[in-house]
Amino acid sequence: MRFRTMSIFSHICLHPSAALKKMEEKKGIVARFVIGRSANRGDSLDRSIDSENNQTNDFFILENHVEAPEELSKKTKLFFAHAADSWTADYYAKVNDNVFVNLDSLGNTLASYLSDPRVYIGCMKSGEVFSEQGHKWYEPDWWKFGDGKTYFRHASTELFVISQALARYISINRSLLRTYAHDDVSVGSWFIGADVKHVDDRKFCCSSWSSGAICSGV
Repeated sequence: MRFRTMSIFSHICLHPSAALKKMEEKKGIVARFVIGRSANRGDSLDRSIDSENNQTNDFFILENHVEAPEELSKKTKLFFAHAADSWTADYYAKVNDNVFVNLDSLGNTLASYLSDPRVYIGCMKSGEVFSEQGHKWYEPDWWKFGDGKTYFRHASTELFVISQALARYISINRSLLRTYAHDDVSVGSWFIGADVKHVDDRKFCCSSWSSGAICSGV
């Protein structure tokens, strides 16, 4: 299956590979390593990013985003918005940097959803909302999730895919969409009240590798 364009992005820059260009030419897949800017704009880190990107052209630099772990939810929103503005794609995928993706299996799976204009596909989960400051997974807006303190269903951050219409939705509404402490919860919150088809596909669960799986953690 060859898509018009399927854009796959990773949050952390890795060493470039000639395979990226081949994917674009042979499979219609555009892959970019997404990164923001240093808090100290123009420092050695920024210069090294620019230097490497000039050689490889495989970074997607978010010029107005400061790279920091606590800003990951905002980064996820920005990269979907800017990706939708930069590429016309059937699907847009977010992939963690430590995840291996079977592209043929991914493509075959996505082909079955081309007739669904608003689809959100991933390894759906819920989980506890932590209200204790200092906890690793502390959620400052914990009170919004009710007395049971449980998150709504959302796709695991390791790998998930959204259709073109949803990427455009994020782009158009970027100034209104709320971000929470965790990027996977943030993305799920944008779709929970919209007319979106949620697909819980266990092949997107990257914690284990099995026959027909799409991804695996490294």
